Order: sequence, then C-alpha cells, then structure tokens
Amino acid sequence: MRIFIFIFIFISFVFSNGFVDAIKSGVKEGDIHLLFDYTNSSPDISNTRYQNNAFLATSFGLYYRSAFYGYFRAHIGFRGAVPLFEANKNSFYPGGRGDASRDFWDINKAMLARSYLEYFDGDTSIRVGRLEDDNDLISNHFDGFWFQNKSLGFLLIDFIWINQQGTVLPRELSGFEKLNTKYGGAYYLGATLDMFSFLKLKLYGLTTPQLYSFIAFKASLDTKYITASSGIVTGFEHKNSEFRNKISLLFNADIGFRANIFYGKLGYIRTGSSSGMGSLQVTGNSFNPFFYFGGDVLNYERNVNLFYGQFGIDSNVIQTYLVYGYNVFNKNLSADNTNYSQGELNFYFDWKTSPNTNVIFYLLNTHNGKVAVPVITQTGIAFRLGF
Repeated sequence: MRIFIFIFIFISFVFSNGFVDAIKSGVKEGDIHLLFDYTNSSPDISNTRYQNNAFLATSFGLYYRSAFYGYFRAHIGFRGAVPLFEANKNSFYPGGRGDASRDFWDINKAMLARSYLEYFDGDTSIRVGRLEDDNDLISNHFDGFWFQNKSLGFLLIDFIWINQQGTVLPRELSGFEKLNTKYGGAYYLGATLDMFSFLKLKLYGLTTPQLYSFIAFKASLDTKYITASSGIVTGFEHKNSEFRNKISLLFNADIGFRANIFYGKLGYIRTGSSSGMGSLQVTGNSFNPFFYFGGDVLNYERNVNLFYGQFGIDSNVIQTYLVYGYNVFNKNLSADNTNYSQGELNFYFDWKTSPNTNVIFYLLNTHNGKVAVPVITQTGIAFRLGF
C-alpha cells in the first residue's frame, strides 16, 4: 500500500491545482451498522466455526472517491468494528477470542477498505491498491494490481495480481493473509468474448505456484427475460496445498428469468470426487448460490451434487431473496464413501425505510445433516445509517 500512497502524493505535487479541483469534486459516503447475530449449532463443537454464538456489534465505514483528473482518480476507504455484547467472551476463533471475533478480526482497529489509484481511458483500466472483485474465481478483497483492456470491443482481457487477500465488509472484517510470497502471490488471467448482444464466452485461470492452479470455461446467456449459464472449473492442487496432488472440479449450470422487479433461478452444481472444489473455497468464488458465509457442504465436502432454486425481488425500497438447495455428498479428506445429505435455506430481506436508513434481516438454516456436518440455524438483524 506504500506504493499507492507515494503515487498519490507525487501526483498531488506535480498537478497541484487540477488535483485540488478533482479532490473538491469527489464523492464522500459513509455508514454505521448495528448488527445482532445469533447462531445455534448441533452439535456445538468448541473452538470451531460450529459452536453456539451470539453477539451485538457496531460496524462503521468511510469512503471517498475523487473526480477524474485527466485519466486518473483515487479511491480510499476505511472500516472498523467494535463488539458491544458477546454471549461468550472466551470462545475461540481464528480472529481471536469472544463470539464477535468469528466475524470481526482485530475488532478494536480500523482497517483500510477499498483504496486504490485508477487509470481509465475508455478502453483500458488499471487499478493498484486494495481492490474488490466479484469474479468467478475471486470474491475476496485483495491487495494488488488489476488490468483490464477492451480495445477490441468484443473482447475483454483481465489480468490480476494478488499479493494478499481478506474481507472488509459491514458484517465481516478479517485479517489479510499473504499468498505464497516466495513466488509473488496469485495470478489471474481471463478473456471474455461478447458474441452478438446476449452471449458471452469466457476462458480464464488462476495460479498460486506450489499451492493451486485453476483453469475454467464459462458460457452465459443474458436476454431481457431469460438468463442461463454453464461452466466448468478444473483445479490442480500442488504440493503445498491441503489437497496436495489431487484434482479438484466444479461444474455448474443454471437457468433463470427476470420479470419487472422479480427474478428467479434453478441450478445444479457438481464437485470433484477426490477433493470437491478443493482450494477454490480459499480464493472465494461466485458459483456458490448461498450467503458468502453459508454453503459449507459445497465449499468443503467432495462429490457434491447440489440442486437449488432461488426467487427474489429487487426494487428501490425492498431487496429480498430466498434460496433453497439440497446437497448429496461424501466427506472430504476421508476414506468414507458413504452418501450423506443436507438441505440449506437462505433468506435475505433489506428494507430501505428512508433515503439514509435500512433494516436488514437474514436467516440461514441447514437441516437433515445427520452426523456428517452440523445442523445450523443462524439469524441476524442489522440497522444501517448511511451518510
């Protein structure tokens, strides 16, 4: 991040007058969240993510985006969180002790959020700093470099370098971890071809030497009323991976509809028989139809067959959706080839009560898990004030 700061200062000196005008014309925003979260796990397994949990916390963020000066502009943001109540202050998670540390690491510190310097000339975008992406193979925040080019109007090229990754969101603030720094992190390359006005073909891959590599293909259809996509991701788990020397796999297919403010989708996902999706759950991915904090069977088990349906409403005042999925699977990293099953329900409701306030409710429930994975009910309510 020091490189980003030095570039920022350099431009301010060289183009001082124009730089000040761009700063004055920038956009400022912020938010404060008050969040209560409750989780019941059966069985209740201490020192794991599968333990009973309840906490009340406040999360706050400040963001600023400058106007363009020539081809350049800057983004900077900060997030922090403070626990107000914890049912168990001695529970242990990777983020520390106390129930709130499950979701909020380093809870008494502010973290740098989305912050980067951007170059954009219409065909080429270059961003350097702390970035975020909703990519098929990357769904975390990361520190690095992102290059995009669409000089050929029908072809989009993406190149991403990731030095370290983590999560900086209103309901999760995690630590950032470096990715195999001996070989300089992770590298992503993708090419998206626009066919006609409604069909996209995408070939892409990601590698972190000695840990994992993925190569993938995806086709997606997007019309006024109908959407559909299908793709396959093959992973090669290298010697330092938890799934070393195994092949990971994920196949997905879905079809959906849009009608006014309503939308829906039916989908199917299949993962590999040796290690499931493998390290794809480490990088994050956009295939999982559940909450980003849900879908544990799909993320962590093998030989998964997931059938799911989604229905939602997207309007100016209300955003809500319901997802239900049913998994049949085998346990990962185990010689047990018994077929297990589990259902999962996700419900999300966001009501914009005024131009600056929101009430958010969510519910996650897994069931019919038998002894393979815990049965979980997680629910939460949040109040958001934006400014």
